[in-house]
Amino acid sequence: RYGYQPQWLDFGPATPGAFGWWDCYVAYMGVWVLMLFTFDYARFGKPEDAEYHGRWNFGMPFYAVTFLLNGAAGIYLVSSIPHEGALNEVSVVMAILQLMGLWGLLFVWATQTRINTANYYLATLNMQAFFGRIGLRGSYLMWAVAVGVIVYGLMLADVFAYLLKALAYQGIFVVAWVGVALAQIVYGRSDVAALERVVAFNPVGLTAWFGATALGLGLMFSGGGLSSFSAPSTVIVAFALQAGLSHRGRLRLGLAE
Repeated sequence: RYGYQPQWLDFGPATPGAFGWWDCYVAYMGVWVLMLFTFDYARFGKPEDAEYHGRWNFGMPFYAVTFLLNGAAGIYLVSSIPHEGALNEVSVVMAILQLMGLWGLLFVWATQTRINTANYYLATLNMQAFFGRIGLRGSYLMWAVAVGVIVYGLMLADVFAYLLKALAYQGIFVVAWVGVALAQIVYGRSDVAALERVVAFNPVGLTAWFGATALGLGLMFSGGGLSSFSAPSTVIVAFALQAGLSHRGRLRLGLAE
């Protein structure tokens, strides 16, 4: 119906911003949530396959497809197929429906069912683990039902009215967590052998996570040019806090011993 549209290569706003690429990078930082998925799903792999999974399934080929290929496909669809209103997460979905009709609906249903099944599983697993820490225990089925009720309640609300704002808030929490995790991976490898020292309440990790998140949210609420630095500043501060506080804790532990 629409044919190939070569103008997608030059697609952009009528008056490009001075920091367009920077804004694009910051927006894509919200997809760092995939790193949390990696932590949860990598444990299903066999230890002898760790190198393969790290290089391919969770390595650069995976992220190249996730970021570059999906991004290029989204740009092509929204630039080639007419749409109403401003660009948002729904624009690509509407473009697919206009392009493929019923098959597009089935495609969207299949892909969204796949990712939301993963979301549903992780939400149930993490909710069960979180509430188990504070003494509220229940079966996996019970927490799955609880997640379903919460999701259904959100669906009854006007999700698209606050979707972008909710994703922005989530992005700050996500990049702060990634900063903490990266610092632990880089500087905390020696702690892996001391599993008996791992506690349920880790003040170092929580301080780094919530401290960096508070900074990121503050920059976001400030508006103007500072808001574009909210996510990058969050991950840098989270990394620095986790590395610094962990090093300080190890020094104290060494002196105590």
